[in-house]
Amino acid sequence: MKRLAIFISLHLFLFLLVIAYQAQAEEDQWYVEEFDTFVVTAKNGEITHGDKLRFFMNKGDCSRMGILFSFTTMKNHKNIQSLQDKTLPIKINGRQVDEAAKVILVQNLFEHMNIVMMQAPGLKSVKDMINGMMAWYNHENFFGIELTSGPGFNPKDYFDIIDNNWKLDGLPEKILKAQSLCIGPDEIKRT
Repeated sequence: MKRLAIFISLHLFLFLLVIAYQAQAEEDQWYVEEFDTFVVTAKNGEITHGDKLRFFMNKGDCSRMGILFSFTTMKNHKNIQSLQDKTLPIKINGRQVDEAAKVILVQNLFEHMNIVMMQAPGLKSVKDMINGMMAWYNHENFFGIELTSGPGFNPKDYFDIIDNNWKLDGLPEKILKAQSLCIGPDEIKRT
């Protein structure tokens, strides 16, 4: 009977260890997916898991990409829809960037939950953006975005959590994969 209990305990321990390892692997996972005319590389946030950092490429121009990110809120602000199409101030890694986050979507998910999708302005060279972001990330070992106050806007009025951060480990390889989906695997070697 004692051997059976040890046997069951050992198997239960190994099962839990595998589950914990898989959960950690999912936390650090990048997603590369095609959506119609776009290829998107995305990563879940570390503070709010459902808030993703997304890099997107239009299949018509795979040498440039843009950044999207989302903030989910449980605050029940009656005028949250008024944020649609506004440009909000943010901090990236603690550095103030005014008018850097254009709200492109305010979507009600549940009765008291909204997701606000924002886009950094413009499309940038894939190579320059990735090199710059990775230099910054490798130096500070951190990439975070915080919503900040600006004229007529206090993020704490709309959002219960006003910051998030994402691990960028493996980003260059995932962007290379995204580019190969965008322009084709044979073409990526020539660019």
